[in-house]
Amino acid sequence: MRSDLDLMAPPVLGISWLAAAAALPLALIMAMVGQGLGALVGGCGWIGLSLPIDRQVWALVNQPVLNFASEPVAAGYWLGSLVLPLAIAATLVPLLPRARSLTAELAVVQMAWGAAVVAVAWLPLLDADDGHLVRWLALHGMPVRVTWLVPLLGAGAALLPTLRLLALARRQRQHTGRGFRLLVVAAHLGLPLAIWVGMASAIRGSLPSAAAIAVAIALAASLMLAWFRYPAPFVHPLSEPSAGGVFGLALAVIVMATILWVGGRRLPDEKSAGVLWGQPQAFNNIRQWIEPIPVALRRP
Repeated sequence: MRSDLDLMAPPVLGISWLAAAAALPLALIMAMVGQGLGALVGGCGWIGLSLPIDRQVWALVNQPVLNFASEPVAAGYWLGSLVLPLAIAATLVPLLPRARSLTAELAVVQMAWGAAVVAVAWLPLLDADDGHLVRWLALHGMPVRVTWLVPLLGAGAALLPTLRLLALARRQRQHTGRGFRLLVVAAHLGLPLAIWVGMASAIRGSLPSAAAIAVAIALAASLMLAWFRYPAPFVHPLSEPSAGGVFGLALAVIVMATILWVGGRRLPDEKSAGVLWGQPQAFNNIRQWIEPIPVALRRP
């Protein structure tokens, strides 16, 4: 059934914001999984995770040798947190199989947007001293200012979900003016992102200015696209939002919030929580500010 709901209707905005509340934390998990997979390829043992929203996320691993971080085989360990979310942001909207529903389209838009702006643009600039990309550049004698190219990658990837959002907006308004297109991007994508930056700043105690500039670059690129581009309407019929779809998004928000609280909440002495399911060995990457909490996994 073709949806008769305008993208700026309060129920649709609520669904989009609910999807964003799940998608932005999910971007941190994407980055952490990317680093973990890269570490496994390099011969590490994956033993845990840490997912603070105000610091760099970490896949906690046992490294095979003391100088692993500087070896060529460690490239996936340092860059996986960037490469995996970038690939997801670039392919999710055009390639992910999904139901023909407005809820599913908004969820995919928000997931791709979160991967682009949080994992690709935000995270690499969040920690100027110990970020994944910063450390990799420093270990290989490259200038740290190269990290400022990454927000451009995030901005480019963010244009794909922006185009899909604008195409959805034209389903009900064939002749969307510039003001309306800017409002759609600001309401659906900009507002949740601003809340994310505000939450991270409140937990951190200050605005992470470099990371905030990075996400502002991505948002500005999407707003410029909305100003200049007039994409064709989304042509496929979409079913209207259902109670089941909304419940699924709400459940996803609860799951994401729980994972971030258990795996990255702020602790006393300016530490952040981590989760360990393996035993740390001599050559591990657990940062001093991470308080690892062991969890017992049942063995068959």
